Amino acid sequence: MIQFALSGDNSAAQPNVNATTTTSNGVETPDGALETTEPSADVKVGTGSFKQQRGMLTVEVTRVESANGRLKLFVTATNASQARMTLPVDGIAVLDDLKRTYAASSSKWEGLVTQGSKTSGTVVLDEKLGSGVNSVTLTFSSISGQFAPTGAAITVTGIPVPK
Repeated sequence: MIQFALSGDNSAAQPNVNATTTTSNGVETPDGALETTEPSADVKVGTGSFKQQRGMLTVEVTRVESANGRLKLFVTATNASQARMTLPVDGIAVLDDLKRTYAASSSKWEGLVTQGSKTSGTVVLDEKLGSGVNSVTLTFSSISGQFAPTGAAITVTGIPVPK
């Protein structure tokens, strides 16, 4: 079993990053390994804290998995307000550092964050990443709720793609 520890200042400006490579064998896979992983594919894993806070909402990416060009982000949304917020799957988009956009409709994301709580899920890109991509930006647009951020969107930038 691989264990990850986060330490130090985990701000978006100074992320704490660790990267490892594991190999899946079809029987045992890393926690939450990409469902699209082929039996002998290398799953590259990066961990850290990449987050953005807007108003009463914070979105954080703590783990990134890459396998055969497919990317999976482990995301937590925290709602510090006194009203629920909704972050719908169809409002998720990922932009790579080469300015290509990816949808994430096959994600396992609940979307509803009740007041004073948090929800976690995974954002899985519908397409493989293009070659030469080093980082991605995750955006939740179409956020609804009484205390939703101005502009109804939140963006987490500078999420590194494990190599």
